[in-house]
Amino acid sequence: MWNQLFNNPKTGYGLLGRVDDDLDSSDTGSSRGEGSGSAHEKTQRSLHGAHVAILLTLNVALFIISIAFFAATLQSQNAKCGGVTEENARNGYLRPVSMFCSLSKSCTAPVLDETDIGIEKKRMDATLLQRVPPVIYREEPSRKVDEAWQALWDTRPIPLTAEHVRRMGKDPSEAVRIPSDWGYGEDAYFGRLDVFHQMHCLDALRREVYFDHYYGKRYPGGFNTTSEFHRLHLSHCTYLLMQNIMCNANTDVYTHIWTDTLTHPFPDFNIDHKCKNFEAVVAWQNENALDEKAFVALTRPEGYPFRKMTHKFKEIHGWLFGPDDMDDGSGEIA
Repeated sequence: MWNQLFNNPKTGYGLLGRVDDDLDSSDTGSSRGEGSGSAHEKTQRSLHGAHVAILLTLNVALFIISIAFFAATLQSQNAKCGGVTEENARNGYLRPVSMFCSLSKSCTAPVLDETDIGIEKKRMDATLLQRVPPVIYREEPSRKVDEAWQALWDTRPIPLTAEHVRRMGKDPSEAVRIPSDWGYGEDAYFGRLDVFHQMHCLDALRREVYFDHYYGKRYPGGFNTTSEFHRLHLSHCTYLLMQNIMCNANTDVYTHIWTDTLTHPFPDFNIDHKCKNFEAVVAWQNENALDEKAFVALTRPEGYPFRKMTHKFKEIHGWLFGPDDMDDGSGEIA
């Protein structure tokens, strides 16, 4: 677009230069004395001046029209993605950072299309000491505490369309399809909201802090005696949370305060953030979630494509190896 604006010969910028050259040559290169031109010469000069004014006006008009078309095109592209330029787009301010949206295609995203997430101001409760009354998520392990944490990671699957799967950069032919007798048609697929997996991982880290309570009976020798799967799962969760924190890269800032206890500045983490309404996401999940037990009980249909996994992957998942199961170093690690 910008090349068209500034390099298109139809704009006449080169022609304007040539007209100026002609005018200069007629003024400076004339054999007649200054001020001695005939009426015909004066008429020619007037015509040249008129041509310059007309061409200048046309070029300015063309430039303005080109800019207008460029702005309209950009606005249209943003509107397709539900960008902020589309005032009536639901959750338009969230769509530019949604995995389902791009500037070149229209946007359809499961949660963003069906509920108002909302952005709200929340002050972080980041005190070093426990509050009174206590915050349940910081209490010592108990059934009540476990239930509170588990309520934060509802990992039940949700239905996706083939278009959703494609916009994720995935191939619908490889995605697990929802059985047609579940009532979602022939072209529906299982998905899960990533935020709840992240909550699950955070809860896994919390449980490690209270290792004896949660795992002492199973592993009386301590963490170093846990199964390889247990340690890999913990490593997976730590790394996943690290990547998500980096991906969201909160750029809010906290200050420091002086206290009567410490000689050095103490961080004031209790600051305001602009947060997505988590309760709205949970409400949408509760309304759309599918039966997790039935999902876990599914087995691969005959003829459905599958991926070959590595020997190590099979090993940590309890695969019963046969005589022909050789470790050839191939397969995916997942």
